[in-house]
Amino acid sequence: MRSGQWYEKLQHIWQRSNLALIGLGLLAVCLGFIVSNWALQSNLIRSRNHKVTLSFVVPNDVAMQWQSLIDEFETIHPNIAIDLVNLRDQNAIKPQDSRAVKKRYIDSFTSQGEAAYDLVFMDVIWVPEFAENRWILELPIPPGDPELRKFLNDDVKGGTYEHKLYRMPLRSDVGWLYYRADLLKEAGLKPPETFEELINISQALKAKFEDKGLRWGYLWQGRQAEALVAMFVEVLHGHGGFWINSETLEVGLDRPEAIAAVQFLHRTMLDEHPISPKTLTTYREDETLKLFLEGNAAFLRNWSYVLPRANLTDSGIRNKIGVKPMVHAPGYTSGGCQGGWGLGIAERTQHFKEAWEAVRFFTSAAAQRKLYLAASDGLPARRELFKDSQLVKRYSHYPAILNFFEHQKPHPVVLRPAVPQYAKATCILQKYLHSALTQENPEIEKKMQDAARETRILLKMSDSRPNEDCLFDDRRQTAINQGQISR
Repeated sequence: MRSGQWYEKLQHIWQRSNLALIGLGLLAVCLGFIVSNWALQSNLIRSRNHKVTLSFVVPNDVAMQWQSLIDEFETIHPNIAIDLVNLRDQNAIKPQDSRAVKKRYIDSFTSQGEAAYDLVFMDVIWVPEFAENRWILELPIPPGDPELRKFLNDDVKGGTYEHKLYRMPLRSDVGWLYYRADLLKEAGLKPPETFEELINISQALKAKFEDKGLRWGYLWQGRQAEALVAMFVEVLHGHGGFWINSETLEVGLDRPEAIAAVQFLHRTMLDEHPISPKTLTTYREDETLKLFLEGNAAFLRNWSYVLPRANLTDSGIRNKIGVKPMVHAPGYTSGGCQGGWGLGIAERTQHFKEAWEAVRFFTSAAAQRKLYLAASDGLPARRELFKDSQLVKRYSHYPAILNFFEHQKPHPVVLRPAVPQYAKATCILQKYLHSALTQENPEIEKKMQDAARETRILLKMSDSRPNEDCLFDDRRQTAINQGQISR
């Protein structure tokens, strides 16, 4: 074969192999594109189908108010599901009160298994304890952020511990003194300003309107529970006293002002002309409210939900009551106990980003507005909502309350001490205070000295875990209230 023929044959073979290589390359490119596109589509489908679930629990009496907010949140955030334990099937164990809710959270925080909750719905008094134990996370918003100025100052302060924010406010509250405005007007009297005036006016109204069913002058919460403490800090503040200074840890329970505060409460029940029933030492907020709504008393200390409930169409005292700050001793000022709830994030959550999205949504102005258009318990935590036209149409007292919060001088709101040992401190105060109020001839000074001594010892300890042993026997007190057993 001539060399030219060999050359032509080799050239032909090379061209064929080159085309094959090109074809294989194009095929590889196509396959790579198909595979990568399939992987991308698979990831997108998996992303759409995979939902992060955030769980939390609330007191059962407010659970249904959350349903529409949860539905709205899940529509806006299709990749996040909200599991509110209270809204599960009927077989789920649902905590009925705040104490049971707190226990559920602490059990989850301290368990060795998988964390049960991502969000934490917190009473204002839990924040220091939860933060100190590192059960909740600092929120990614500094305390001085402009967004926080849209909330009531005391609610932001109540969610702060050691200059870090752990709870965004959702529901505010404060203690008030409610009174029968119609009876005062008919008797030609003005609402009281001092403790002595409260006693004198109560006795006068009781004498004048006893034939109309007015049995008592003044109702307050005396059961050995947190309600007793919330009420007492208002009376204590009105006498110029204090419980625990959160900054210095000074204890004021054995000071003359604290002794005078206990003596006033004792006097309302056991004076020669009592203005309060002895059974108040077994009653909390709902039970005293029932007596007031039935027209049995002229004055009631309670939270912000009273006015809307008293003005319902089926209320016997509709449009007959007024509200004012708690009374005080001469030379001192009124103070209402700060209450309220908010949302934080559990330290053990695996979904911090999604949890923060939920906290921001549920504490937003739009969410709170929707919540308070549907329910009346408590107060919004955002300033703007006290001037919202629809809310004001339903709750005409909102603008006055905002003015009270922001312009009353000196500041009219009393915060319970922000100490991590609060759960034990309140048990100590409840125990000695309740004992002093249930005895006809108590050694009030001695009991408050003992309360102060135990509190000082407690504050020197590092253990902030609650002591459940000092909590009251609710079943016994319920039986007492229902007349099943005697005191």
